[in-house]
Amino acid sequence: MTISWDCFDTLVTRRKFDPLSVFDDMGAKLGLADFTQRRKAAESRAPWTLSAIYEELAKDYGWSDAKKEHYKALEIEAELEHCCPIAENLSQVKDGDLIVSDMYLPAEAIEKILRKNGLSADVQIFVSTGGKSSGHIWSSLPPIDLHIGDNPHSDVASPQAHGIHAMQYMGVFPTWLEKEMGGDLGLLMRVVRLANPYTDASALHGLLGQMWLEQSHYNIPALILAALEIPENNVAFVQRDCVHLQRIHEAIHGATNAAFHCSRIALAEGGEQWREYVESTAHGKIIVDLQGTGGSIRSYWMHAFQEEPDLLYVTGTLPQGRLLVHCLHDAIERFNSSPLGSLAKFPERKRNEYDPLVLECQKQAVDCAIGHIPYFSFPPSLDRLQRLVSLMPDSVTVKLNKHIDNHMGVE
Repeated sequence: MTISWDCFDTLVTRRKFDPLSVFDDMGAKLGLADFTQRRKAAESRAPWTLSAIYEELAKDYGWSDAKKEHYKALEIEAELEHCCPIAENLSQVKDGDLIVSDMYLPAEAIEKILRKNGLSADVQIFVSTGGKSSGHIWSSLPPIDLHIGDNPHSDVASPQAHGIHAMQYMGVFPTWLEKEMGGDLGLLMRVVRLANPYTDASALHGLLGQMWLEQSHYNIPALILAALEIPENNVAFVQRDCVHLQRIHEAIHGATNAAFHCSRIALAEGGEQWREYVESTAHGKIIVDLQGTGGSIRSYWMHAFQEEPDLLYVTGTLPQGRLLVHCLHDAIERFNSSPLGSLAKFPERKRNEYDPLVLECQKQAVDCAIGHIPYFSFPPSLDRLQRLVSLMPDSVTVKLNKHIDNHMGVE
């Protein structure tokens, strides 16, 4: 069966969804006044090709031919930078399929965007000005069994009017939770969700795909909101629990802080080697953990240093220190599995108990988010953080990701 695919918002999408965000970024980087508005106006006067658009822009800005070609090339580079994969559809494109786009970009630029985002199939690319919308392109294409795209007119009604089966792709649009979170946080959730690599129909991929979805919808935005509440410097992140929180904190703040490898067992066993490690790594710093009461750390600090530790916990029932979300469950720990074994008597570790496939799924999802974080700006919101934490207990991640009590983090 030969399938024709729409390109933008079907196989790839702009990071911030709105195509104008690409022009906003170009204008800001290049210092071009009112670039988005003037770029839109130029396209309205000459919508046929990128070259025609830039002829109009050159007249508007008074560019030389060389500058015109330079900025035109920069727009293609900007699209390459801002376009992100819709993995569930890219994985289904096969040799012999068609890419059909109503677009001003040349076919070679569209192919470059698709290849960069993971397309490997041998396809033909057809580009027109309004060919899908008007319907005149369909009769000029090779035989098609099905067309798939996001636009209800150009990708569904138009091919159907010419006898071609068509299906609208809806996954590109924000989910209810992405809308509820809103702003740049919702946009980041969306772009991570669409990158979900677990696309085949197997039961294993179904479970891992759901875990990726829950990373994009629950854990990653929760870690971002938590990181915004944590000071930039002089922090010790409890490991193993903060394996991903520390990375996201560094991506947001650009600061490197200590990783404090800790456990209830290590705190209870103590010893001179452990005390030296604690003094060099965590003493005098703000100690951050995902969940707990802080009891074990506080007990050790009072015994070893005769002082209260400076604690900041994301979730739990912390009686002293700063607690971001009061809750009685430890669900957030299941979303943040570490490849390290739990610390026993320092520096010995127990064998890691997590499925390597789950570890890889969680890490890849967080890696994906970290790659996008520089493009967004996130306002703090403890209300949104509390909302996300409240959704975690009923997740597939919590139900299926094995957790050994007393092994993760500290109280």
